[in-house]
Amino acid sequence: MAKFSKNMTMIAAAAFLLAGAIVPVHAQADFPTKPVVATVPFSPGGGNDILLRLISKHASSFLGQTLVVENKPGAGGQIGWTALAKSRPDGYSIGATSLPSMVIIKAMRPETPFALDDFKYICNIQIDPIVWLVKSDSRFKTANDFVIQASDPQKKINVAGDGPQSNVQLQHLAAAKVLGLSTNYVSFNGSGPAITALLGGQVEIAAATLSAAMSNIEAGKIKALVVFNDEPLSAIPDVPTASKLFGKPIPSVGMAVRGLAAPKGIPDDKLAKLEAAFRKVSESKAFLDEAKEMGIVVKFMGSAQTEAHVKESTKEVEALKDLLK
Repeated sequence: MAKFSKNMTMIAAAAFLLAGAIVPVHAQADFPTKPVVATVPFSPGGGNDILLRLISKHASSFLGQTLVVENKPGAGGQIGWTALAKSRPDGYSIGATSLPSMVIIKAMRPETPFALDDFKYICNIQIDPIVWLVKSDSRFKTANDFVIQASDPQKKINVAGDGPQSNVQLQHLAAAKVLGLSTNYVSFNGSGPAITALLGGQVEIAAATLSAAMSNIEAGKIKALVVFNDEPLSAIPDVPTASKLFGKPIPSVGMAVRGLAAPKGIPDDKLAKLEAAFRKVSESKAFLDEAKEMGIVVKFMGSAQTEAHVKESTKEVEALKDLLK
């Protein structure tokens, strides 16, 4: 009887240990079991914030949990990205990415307390190309009209844009270098204020992200002369791409590429679940319909493709960063 009791005790202990081993695996399979927090390293109302809040609106159906958006602005994104890099890699702390802004910060401020490889990139969801803008009644009817005038160093034209050392400024200066332009780049705190300066007649031309300009383009107040993107965009089908219009390779180095990342060390299965959920969000009709209305150009890239884009963006910024000094 004693031997039987001893055997039963051993069986019970083994069963307990087995159950203990199974629980974490089961928990992993159920991820996420609580809300996921997404950090936006900018103030409310900007491009990253708008995108993340739209994703949050549609995420629960595919993620199985609420996606909570928290803004941690400061130092051009440095504060929020540093906080994300130091977060626990458990899948519950993720954040908005914005290329090439992250790359520019690191390139221009090497002491920045985060590195690009501190993150595991989940996906990309939006591209937001840079456009040259003029008022609808501008003397510049085409981008070539502007280029002819801006090629004369004696007649420098003021160009408004986000900056200093922003992705918008980098795009404008990269194009100016290829085209041999001589302009005064006037920095504003975002594309919105730059467009306001354009509408107010403070400048004749502005460089801005398409999403920031779209409402005024649709209202007929301003028009885009050219878009810095490799392919034409359905949102502005009549606006030519820079490389095709000018017949020269002009890199789309400033195009905002927005998505999501987690701290490095996140388990592969959790990364895969997040990637799959956000892919489904980006493919859902409700999300796409709202994105179109808001002027958001959706382009999904999975984790591997996004990681490759980060490396390519780093090379481009390193080659051109002296333009921002």
